[in-house]
Amino acid sequence: MSDLGADLRGRKVLVTGATGFIGRRLVAALVAANATVTALGRIRQGAVALGPQVRFLTGSLSDPDSMATAVAGQDVIFNLAYDFRQSAAANVAAFETLLRAAEAEGRARLIHTSSIVVYDAWPGGALTEASLMARPGGSPYRRAKIAIEARAMASRLPVAILQPTIVWGPGSSLWTDGFAEALLAGGVVIPDPEGICQGVYVEDVVQACLRAATLPDLGHERFIINGAEPFAWSALIGGYSTILGRGTVSFAPAATLAPAVAHGDAPDDPALDRPSLAARISALGRRAIGHQRFEALVRALRRRLSRGKAMRPDAHLFELMVARGDCPPDLARTRLGYRPGYDLNAGLAACRDHLRRLAG
Repeated sequence: MSDLGADLRGRKVLVTGATGFIGRRLVAALVAANATVTALGRIRQGAVALGPQVRFLTGSLSDPDSMATAVAGQDVIFNLAYDFRQSAAANVAAFETLLRAAEAEGRARLIHTSSIVVYDAWPGGALTEASLMARPGGSPYRRAKIAIEARAMASRLPVAILQPTIVWGPGSSLWTDGFAEALLAGGVVIPDPEGICQGVYVEDVVQACLRAATLPDLGHERFIINGAEPFAWSALIGGYSTILGRGTVSFAPAATLAPAVAHGDAPDDPALDRPSLAARISALGRRAIGHQRFEALVRALRRRLSRGKAMRPDAHLFELMVARGDCPPDLARTRLGYRPGYDLNAGLAACRDHLRRLAG
């Protein structure tokens, strides 16, 4: 990503969701590129890890005054924030507050991180940026992402919407740390026949963010962000197991693992658009003892409860594990110059130290 440094040097940039999985790496890349970085977070506990070069603002996307302060003078706004401890409707409203402040300021371009789940044919179909997003229903998260994309595309600011597939790497609570914890507790069961994982390593998502920020003639554009090549789920999880030196990867007939209700068929029920009890407990725990201590406590509890058991896929994971879709990042390659730098083996090598720390 060194070729992007000259284009970002001295640029004023705002990162929302700066202390999250992708956000931390994006902030580090922006600092390395000599950008002038402002990070926005709900609490100050994550500020120290971002480094002294970063101006850290504590605030909420739903607060107009906080947003006016945060966007003032910015050249680029990277919006990575999505709060799973809030409802989907609250996340849509928060984005509206951010975008209104940015439009009133009138000078920044917006780089918004969405998700591949917006498309009707995900995860089993062949996707491009022209694929449909018209299917009703789905999870509240999917509906929120679609609504936010529609609002961003209608903005008078230049906008790049990035749609990553399955983002993995050290710190990914679902796709790396989650599987590692399951392996350390016992193992993971994969449907047979298995599908392919459309995985993109986190550093490649950061690369896409930087390239979108420096595209000279940005309009209102969407980009699918995927890895170099898809890979078998067993290759990913088995790679984790090899590094950890523990955990079994086994197969069971898909028919015996299939859930009664498919994940994508969730009804359009307003009652579903509420943070779960687990999400509310998570929010309280993080505020009380801090993010890192709370995560360590949760990991220890999960290991104790899952010891000797193999993780079987829930409805969401099952749908992904049997899918054989296709979503190449062709437009990102041609328009942004995006070049995925991490295939499966390179990503696993980059995860090695982190996974061994988890095992210890």
